[in-house]
Amino acid sequence: MHVHIHGITRGRADADAAVMNNAPSFPAPRIRASTPERERHLRRAGARRRRRRALRRDSVPRGTEPPNAQHPAVGYTADLATLLSLAAALLFYAGAVHTRAFFEYFHIDVLALGLSFPEFVMRSLRLVTAPVVVTAVVAVLVLRDPQLLSRSVLPLLPSTVVDPCRRAARRAARLHLLVLCVAVIMLFSWGRIQPYQWLVPLLLATGILLGQSPAANNGHRPSGIRARGAPLTAACLCLLWAVALAAQQSGLRDAEHSADHLLGRTAIVVFSTEQLSITGRGLRMKDLGERMHYRYRYTGLSLIIERGGRYHAVAVGWQHDTDSTYVIRETDDLRVELMPGAR
Repeated sequence: MHVHIHGITRGRADADAAVMNNAPSFPAPRIRASTPERERHLRRAGARRRRRRALRRDSVPRGTEPPNAQHPAVGYTADLATLLSLAAALLFYAGAVHTRAFFEYFHIDVLALGLSFPEFVMRSLRLVTAPVVVTAVVAVLVLRDPQLLSRSVLPLLPSTVVDPCRRAARRAARLHLLVLCVAVIMLFSWGRIQPYQWLVPLLLATGILLGQSPAANNGHRPSGIRARGAPLTAACLCLLWAVALAAQQSGLRDAEHSADHLLGRTAIVVFSTEQLSITGRGLRMKDLGERMHYRYRYTGLSLIIERGGRYHAVAVGWQHDTDSTYVIRETDDLRVELMPGAR
């Protein structure tokens, strides 16, 4: 039994060997050597294919583009709309802070006035000066294309100016921690640096942004949320804080200037059938006689603002720390007249 199986196995092996010997042999594939003529032929063929694709693309009539195709103007329009929205929001914020500081100086609650969004924006235009506009335009261009300054402006300047500026920028970037320390020291001296408190958040934002430069990181630019996203967010918040402080200081300056020049503001003359319990420096009351319907006339009042039929006024000799602001409403027993300048 064992011999028989061995014989069968050996027979099968001989048959397989015979089949392999009789199988047709295929030649090995030849590798065609690369020649200069073949390379030129391949380049010409590639150029012809590119020209055919360009012709097919140009031959497509207008209006038959695929639905996903987007005109470049759409992207620019979207960017412009985004920038305008951010500018409007920033103007509204600055205007709200400026308006609140101005009216609080005269003891008026700005929320009770019911000012609208356009009014806040219009009041914020006091902060839009030439330096602010130039700084905003440069910031937008740099954020849009960080290499714009080095590619377009620096080549126009002589090397004697560019090289020292670059060295100074690299040194400032390496000293970003010192800038942050100065900002922290000024923060602890908050009451002594008035009215320049807006420098604190500005220095904080400057130190954070300098710390993001390659010069402060051994030639490498930070990446990631923790290394780049969080510092940039903190810098933006500091800049927003600086805008708020600057707007508040501007509102206080405008209020103090208005308080010092109340005679130049619109004057209010009040006629009343009864005596009013209002007093103040420069305020005068005159009795016109019993025959007059409005018997008493009050002069020496300056208008601050009128909203909803309510006249917020102060006496021409008004003092911020001691005097009151009057809210006068016109009724059947009280008439209000507006005149140019206090009378």
